[in-house]
Amino acid sequence: MRPPVARRRVRRLVTPVAVAATLALLMTACVSGDGGGGGGGNGDAEYVLRVLMINAHTEAHTLSYSGGPPLPDSVDGETAESCTAIIVSYAVTVPFEILVDGVPVMISDELPEGVPQDGETDLVAVIDVLEDGTAQASQNQSSGGALEPGRQVGKPATQGICP
Repeated sequence: MRPPVARRRVRRLVTPVAVAATLALLMTACVSGDGGGGGGGNGDAEYVLRVLMINAHTEAHTLSYSGGPPLPDSVDGETAESCTAIIVSYAVTVPFEILVDGVPVMISDELPEGVPQDGETDLVAVIDVLEDGTAQASQNQSSGGALEPGRQVGKPATQGICP
């Protein structure tokens, strides 16, 4: 006697469950994504200018910005005490001025390299207050300019600010 013929089970390559799971995944990615971050010209995008001011002078100095007050989530105030560094975040507005004690140190319209991406990106600037009390924009190591696109800026160690 021959054994009964086994029924061959044909597997479907795509099951309804797999289709439903794939569609759910795609819909979740589309809904929860950030939409590409292009801003769409609606003016809702807020780019951030992070200013690191390093004060190597024996007196406190105040940082200010012509584009408005610091953002609420800015971690430090606007005054750098002697031998300290502060990071203050502002909303990017072009044109702008960064001032120390009311004196312009960086004027966007006068930057030789201009404002990266016309201000349509996050920016980083470094301002040094020298031992003699004068303030100047520091040249960034990566771009060679006074202003560069980016988000990351870190404070130097306090021991290295003043001699």
